[in-house]
Order: sequence, then C-alpha cells, then structure tokens
Amino acid sequence: MPNNHKEQASLEKLKQILETLTEEVSPLFPDDSAQLSSWRRSLEAVSETLEDQTLRIAVVGPVKSGKSTFINAMQGRDLLKRGAGIVTAFITRIRVGPEEKGWVEIKSWEEINREVNEALSMLALPRGFEGMDSIDLRREEDLHTLRQFIQELKQDSLTGRETFDPNIVLINGYLNGYGTLSAHVKDEPVLLEFDADELDRHQDFVSQESQAVYLRDMELQLPISWLGEMVEIGDCQGSDSPNPLHFAMLQEYLLSSHCILYLISSRVGIRQADLKLIEAIKILRLLPQTLFIVNVDLDEHGNMENLEGLQERIAEELGLLVPEAKIYAFSALFQLLEIANSTDELSPREGRRLEGWHEEQAMVELSRCGYEDFCNDLKELVNRERGRVLHGSVLSHLQRVSQSMKDSVNTRQRLLSRDQAELEALADEVKVRQQSVMAALSTVEHTLDGLRNSLKEQVRSAVDSYFDTKYGPIITDTMQLVENYQVDSFGQGKPEEARKWLTNLFLFYQDFRQTLSRHIIDKVNLRIIDFAKSEEEQIEKKLMETATGYWDLLGQALRQYQKTLTDSGLTLSQVAPETMPQPQKPGITPPPFFAFMQRSEALGRGSLLLRFGLRRLRHLFSGLKSRVLRRDTTDMAESNEEVFREAVALVKKETQKELLSSFRDYRQNLKFAYLFTFTEMYTQALIQLFRDFGDATMVDISHIQEAAHKRVSSQSDATEDLAIVNHRLQYAEENLRNLEQSLGISS
Repeated sequence: MPNNHKEQASLEKLKQILETLTEEVSPLFPDDSAQLSSWRRSLEAVSETLEDQTLRIAVVGPVKSGKSTFINAMQGRDLLKRGAGIVTAFITRIRVGPEEKGWVEIKSWEEINREVNEALSMLALPRGFEGMDSIDLRREEDLHTLRQFIQELKQDSLTGRETFDPNIVLINGYLNGYGTLSAHVKDEPVLLEFDADELDRHQDFVSQESQAVYLRDMELQLPISWLGEMVEIGDCQGSDSPNPLHFAMLQEYLLSSHCILYLISSRVGIRQADLKLIEAIKILRLLPQTLFIVNVDLDEHGNMENLEGLQERIAEELGLLVPEAKIYAFSALFQLLEIANSTDELSPREGRRLEGWHEEQAMVELSRCGYEDFCNDLKELVNRERGRVLHGSVLSHLQRVSQSMKDSVNTRQRLLSRDQAELEALADEVKVRQQSVMAALSTVEHTLDGLRNSLKEQVRSAVDSYFDTKYGPIITDTMQLVENYQVDSFGQGKPEEARKWLTNLFLFYQDFRQTLSRHIIDKVNLRIIDFAKSEEEQIEKKLMETATGYWDLLGQALRQYQKTLTDSGLTLSQVAPETMPQPQKPGITPPPFFAFMQRSEALGRGSLLLRFGLRRLRHLFSGLKSRVLRRDTTDMAESNEEVFREAVALVKKETQKELLSSFRDYRQNLKFAYLFTFTEMYTQALIQLFRDFGDATMVDISHIQEAAHKRVSSQSDATEDLAIVNHRLQYAEENLRNLEQSLGISS
C-alpha cells in the first residue's frame, strides 16, 4: 500500500518548488502574461485540493450486522462499542493517522434545552404540567419538575403502546446523564479530547444513551498501517434503526463517501432493510465502489457444508439486487480474536472460544482466505479512487505547470541567442498561429456560455415540473399519504374525559409524524436525490459532448502553433493531448430534503406541532367542552368522536400546508443552490481547462524580442539563471514521474 502521508508531503514539496520557480521567473514575463497567470491558477487549485485529500469509507448494514466488530478487526483492537442508538444520531468517524487520539463534542445548553422542549411539545402533558413549555435544565426547579413529569408518565403509562416513544427516551436520557455531564456543558459546544492512554473513555459516550444524547459529534484517530493514511472510516448507524433520523444521517454521509463496505450478517442473510439500503446506494451511484461482506458467525454454522450453503443462498439473493457482486465471507470476530491472541490480550473465555473454532480447520481457513482477499481488494479500490482524485486534480496540474515552465525557459534560452531579424520573422509567424489558438478559445467560451444558459432553462423547467403542486409525483404521493392516513386503531376511552381525547390526539400525532418522517426519509429524500443526480448527469453529458467537439479544434490550432516553434529548432515537452481530459467535477451534493426541513424549522424539528397543533387544538377542545357536557350520555360519545375527527382533519390540513411550503422552498433551493450552481461550476471548469492548455502552451515572443533588443553584458547572467531554473524543473519532473509510479498511474 502506498505511504499516503509521504506522497502528500512530496506533492506539497513539489507545489512549493513550482511556486518558488514561478516567482523567480516572473520578471521575465510582462505583468499581464497569460502563461504566468495559468501557472498560478493551477498551483492555487493544487493547494485547494491538497487541503482535504481524505478518502471516506462508509461501513454500512442493518442493525446487528457486526459493523463495529468489523472495524475493530480492521484496526486490530477491540475499541469500538455501540450500545446506544434509539435516539442518538451521529456517525463514529475513524481517521487513519500516525497516533491514537480522539475527541467528542458536547452540545451547548441552547441546543439541549431546545431538544428537551421540542420533545415535551410532542407529549401529552399530565394534569398539573400543562404550563411546562419553556424548560431550562440549568434551573433546579425545572429539573425537579421534569423528573416529576417523567415519573408520572411512567406511572400513568400514557404511551400505552409496545413501541418506544423517542421523546420520552430523549428526555429520560438527558435526566439520567445530567449528573455526569452537566459540568461539561457550556453556552457553546465543548470539545473533550482523549490521548492514547484514555481513548477507551469514548465508549462511555456511545454505549450509554444517558451520555450519548449529550453528543453532537465524535472522531477517533487510529493507525491502520495496511490501509495507509488520509483515510476516514465511518461507523454508520443501522439502516433499519427505529429512529428515522439515523437513515437520514446515513444518506448524508454516503453522499460524501468514496467507498462503501456493506456488512451482511450470516445469521439472517438478506433482509428487508438490505433492499432499502442497496436501493439507496444505487441511487447515489456508489455500487461500483461497494464491497459486500458476509460477516460469518462461526458459532451459528457448525460445518463447511452449512456455511457454503449459506454463501450460495446469499450470493443468489444479492445477485437479484446487484448482478455480478463479489462477496467476501469471513468472521470479523475470529480475525479480531486472532489478533488479540497474537498479542496475549485474549481473555480465558475468548481463548476457549477461539480454540473451539480452530477445531473446524476448513472454516478457519475459509475465514482467513476471505479476509485476505477482502483486504487486497480494498487496498486496490482505495488506490484506484485515490489515484483518480490525485491524477485528476493534483498531478495533472503539477505536470502541466512543470512542462509549460520548462518549455518557456528552454524557448527563452534558445531565442535570446538569435539575432533580431530572425526573431522578428519568427514572431510574425507565431503571432498568426497564436491568433488561431485565441480564436478557438473564444469560440469555445462563447459556445459553452450559451449552452450553460440553455441548460439552466431546461433545468428550471424540469425542476418546476417535478415539484408541481398538482401533478408532481413527489408532492402528490406525499399529500395522498397524509390524506389517507388511518387513525381507526386508536381507542376512544371514556367519552366524558376530554383529557383522554387529548391524549389520544397526541398518540395519533406521534405515530402520524413518525410515519410521515419515514416516508420523507426513505422515499422522498432518495427520489429527489435520484432526480437531482439524473439532472446532473444530463448537464455533464451535454457539456462534455459539446466541449469534446471543440477540443479537436483547439488541438489543431495548438499543434500548428507548436509545429512553428519546433520547425525553428525549439524542443517542446508540453503538447495538447489527443483526448480531452476530464475536468474536476464540482464538489457539491444535492441538499437532502429532510435536512432542509430541519434547517427551515418545519416538520423535521417538531415545531410544526407548536405552530399549528396542540395549542390551537386545546382551544378547540375548550370551546366545545361545555357543549359536549350539556349533551345527554347517549349523545356524548358521538360528540367526542366528532371532535376527535375534526382535530385529526385539522392536523392533516395544516401538515399539508406546511409540506407544500417546504416543497416550494426546497424547489428553489435545489435549482439555485445546487443544479444552477453545478451547471455554472462545471461550465467554468471546462472553459478553464481550455484556457489552461492554451495559456500554458503559448510563449510571449514579443516580450522575448524586447529582451533580446535590450540585451547587453547581462545576457550571460540571464542565460545562467535560466539554466539553474531548468535544472530544478528537471528535478521536479523526476519526482512527478516517481509519484506516478508509486500511485500506479500512467500519464
């Protein structure tokens, strides 16, 4: 595996050498030199790219597929543990680095209190707690009231359902962890850092809900020598977690990932959650960078025949979803215990377990071979992805600058020795060729500018049609889900108890909101991303098709220009490639719809209820209360049923209004902040690609003429300076060639 840290340092050093040389030779150029400007632009682009060369690997799979154990096996230490997960929604990120360290980020008081009050707004408050709408955990009386409230909820069993209520779990978590973590919470988020000796402390925060709820983010840095540095591994939440926020966060992390490691438990094989997650990976266009691993439970499969049958079944089922998918089968736990055994860190119980596995030698060998194949293929995948990024956005820039600078220096060395008449004749011919190059560049720029504007109009029409409030598929499906949501499963209780009706309404809204949230995350979010990715691909395709045609035009002009120079006895190393290079794609991703709703303080954060729901509905109840109580007993049940249905209809109506508003806002955001921006950035990247090859290739002959006309005794000094620059450029080019070989990249 290449030493990524060493390669990063080499690239930085080469960039610095070329930056220094650019400034040293700049006096030889006029202030407005296009060639000098192109070098500086390319080196600035290298600096921006080198700021973050991290390759992100997402480890995904359903709950209990063994993701944390798998990552522990990769890094050779039983470090990651995961016990929390009902409410907390963050991804443990492992940065591969030279030393062990880590940090957790604690939420601010403002964020904690906001979450507590939003959770309270989603609960039916028992009698005596109705005014509890602005809790601050820093106030002792509020803390006491909140503890009483939770205790009464438990006694009253107001949830009355088999499924957990995440709002109660959240509040309970904050209360249980208050004594341990409240001292760390400040007005701003706080970073708690761990060195190698105390790194295990991070487990307290992720394995206990009472501490995990206080976290905003966390990161560990660990050495994984066989994988190389500048790699981030994301330990993602299970795709079938009961908390829909987990799948939303998983989608966001996948949008910025380069590779995916997909875990399938051998105990259960392919499940419904896998269908959902694999579909998401397809939509994100990440299947080619996905490796599938069957995490074998050696205790579950007693012999090779059993295990081989399982592999065949999973391969057949997965093949229906991902044709020709390669599957690696091994036990992550076996690999981890083997490592612990080799370092004498195995407990007696684990030792007996490992000894029992070794009795089935064929299964042990299968696991070892499967893990070895996986590691080799993962290293190849990481190499390929890193090489693509480095070659596309760093090496090509450095190569172009070094070759262009070398051509410029060599040309000046040769031309300064010629007489004035010879220079003037060459300048006239070169000027004609350069005008052809500039004309080609101007044609390309005008054509791509016009295409960009045309593409924006096409995007505008496509987005407006997709988000049409009457006929758009996303909006109509979501509105129908709200309209058709059934509430018959809720018992009505005693008709004379208005508070019971309010409790039923809360229960209805909690389930209704959970169903709607899942629909938005599982369906709406992914369908929008699929639409956005398809539009992005169409934009890229049309721009590239047009640009490719004009690349031949530019290439002909550049080759005629360079032939003029070579016919005059000049040697050039920079040539326009026959095939147009792929420009670097803009580093932007479609904004997730669910995240947009959270940021806009709509449904996603519970404020929808505060804005239209229970406060207005309490008014409705109080206004009808006397009317209901005046009726005789036989009419009472019917009246309360009518009130409840009226309240449900109001919730649905207001929810639809809020959703339509969010869809309209998101439609504009998707157009202007993403698709229009992508079109603009990709067009500019193409135009800049043409300019860079044109500007870097053309030498300012008129400036050389002026220098030759003014040359005196200092000419020998100038020639000597150019020779020194040329020698240093040869050193830079040699280092670039070595880097290409190290990365396995061909020019």
